[in-house]
Amino acid sequence: MAKIAAPLTIMAVLVLLGCGSTTAELPVRAEYSKTTSFHEWKTFRFSGETTNRYLAAEKMVQQALLDELTARGYTRIEDGSPDFRVTFDLRFRGDTTPQVTPEGGGAVPSARSNTGAAPNGTLTVEMLDPLTSQILWSGTISGIKMNPFEPQKELGKAVWRVLVEFPPITG
Repeated sequence: MAKIAAPLTIMAVLVLLGCGSTTAELPVRAEYSKTTSFHEWKTFRFSGETTNRYLAAEKMVQQALLDELTARGYTRIEDGSPDFRVTFDLRFRGDTTPQVTPEGGGAVPSARSNTGAAPNGTLTVEMLDPLTSQILWSGTISGIKMNPFEPQKELGKAVWRVLVEFPPITG
């Protein structure tokens, strides 16, 4: 019996190690202003700042943020002063990006390629003071594995996971 149990235990451990965590299970690092009354917030506006590095993916993230925030009872406004502004940054590793500083002192930036089978993403969402642009809440999730056939699904899960930490439960 002991001879059978050992291989089964080893197999079970290998199966568990082979299973990667899904986006919905990834940890989030959140920071916030302890003096902000998040429970009073009702309206928001997206910050006009986008990087346009990954235009299609950024549009998917913005739509997922809109869907998630409105589902939680926040209202997006275009005119007037919102209670908070929303901005985000999406970055990928494992793709080819232009290099800012040329290698070897050359005059022309070259492309560098990070190794990896599929892009691995990091999403940071920030809630800003609408007047000062001070960051009042920030949440970051890393390790997003992009599915090339359904990228909106993974990005939606990432947005949901980040916003699980928002608004913070304060005193």
